[in-house]
Amino acid sequence: MKKKNDFNSWRNEKKDIFAILGDNKKILMPIILVLAVAITVGIAISANRRAAMLAEAPADSDVAATFEIQDVTMEENAYPDVNALVDTYYTAMAEGDSETIKSIYKGLDETEALKAVAAADYIEDFENIVVYTKPGPLTGSYVAYVYNEVKLYEYEKAIPGLETMYICTDEDGNLYINGDIADANEIEYIKNVNVQADVIDLNNKVASSYNEMVNSDEALAELLTKMRSGIQVSVGEALASSEASSSTADAEEASDESSEEASEEVQETEPETTTVRTIKATDVINIRKSDSETADVLAKTSKGQEFKELEALANGWSKIEYNGGVAYVKTEFFEVVSEETVAADNTETETETEETTSTKDTSAKTGKMTVKESVRLRKSESTESDILAMIYSGSTVNVVEQYANGWAKVEYNGNTGYIKSEFLE
Repeated sequence: MKKKNDFNSWRNEKKDIFAILGDNKKILMPIILVLAVAITVGIAISANRRAAMLAEAPADSDVAATFEIQDVTMEENAYPDVNALVDTYYTAMAEGDSETIKSIYKGLDETEALKAVAAADYIEDFENIVVYTKPGPLTGSYVAYVYNEVKLYEYEKAIPGLETMYICTDEDGNLYINGDIADANEIEYIKNVNVQADVIDLNNKVASSYNEMVNSDEALAELLTKMRSGIQVSVGEALASSEASSSTADAEEASDESSEEASEEVQETEPETTTVRTIKATDVINIRKSDSETADVLAKTSKGQEFKELEALANGWSKIEYNGGVAYVKTEFFEVVSEETVAADNTETETETEETTSTKDTSAKTGKMTVKESVRLRKSESTESDILAMIYSGSTVNVVEQYANGWAKVEYNGNTGYIKSEFLE
């Protein structure tokens, strides 16, 4: 059993992380827990049989008949080889074993792999795994709905979750999780299976248990938000570290002198990153003023309408960019269209001179103020400085001073540090 009970332990190993899993469009379907922690398992569809399917496929007018939709009742733990594959996958997930995950999960890219290793630092084990299956569109394939209970290091109870996997058989007769979207007919088949009555009933049952657990425990909701944020930071740092290493190696080949200069420049400018996602509505739903079903309705989406997701909240809501401001929608009615890791705004640099000569903004407010978005409390006035704590949206801080450079000195939970003034209200 790995020893990772300290949430900060994984940061010390971040530069060696090059394979994780975790809230994303290709690996995990955003159903329950895994969505909340950004490691959701989604319907994944393979291209391995694309050539054969195209060779045998009928004309476009006959597409609907390519795969007959089988409305059969889900089977529970009916296939030992499928259960063995799922058990291997979850064991590797809990241990952060990227090589095993890659060997059984086809179509996994670097960012998706990075999420799994980062998530493993929070996850102690997956318990009470039950595999429900329906026939897949191809011979030897299954649509699997996997119930699991996730045990986190920093929470005493196991949290229910449900993940959807598309499992196929390769040419050698071995099962694998298929994560490569290719054939539209396969996609359509699985979409139809997902809305069959027994699948919806299972989803609702697990979702109800999960939502009841999160809504009744503020500490759990905060932990899941903290976990998601930590995973995003870890992945961004790992990707930045990989790019910096590659840049340095190229510079060394050019010349020893330019190599040294390039290395220093990369280290000085290595960016802090953030993940930007575009999500698309799968139905017509309400856009609300806050993350509550009783909140004011601002408008309704149209099916297929896309939005920029600012944050996926642990309570099942997504904060989106809307009409120059922000709004909220239920995450379950959206699918991820694209996900991009971009450099965050990071114009300040950390130097002793800046810390000691910051000009105080005498017109700015001090005293008790509210943090309007989650933000890191830094040791100094720089986005490169050490993180003292995470201050979550809605928290109250004591503002000691605000400076003309856009930073504010604040006190929070016994810590004195700095945050950007733009996050205060």
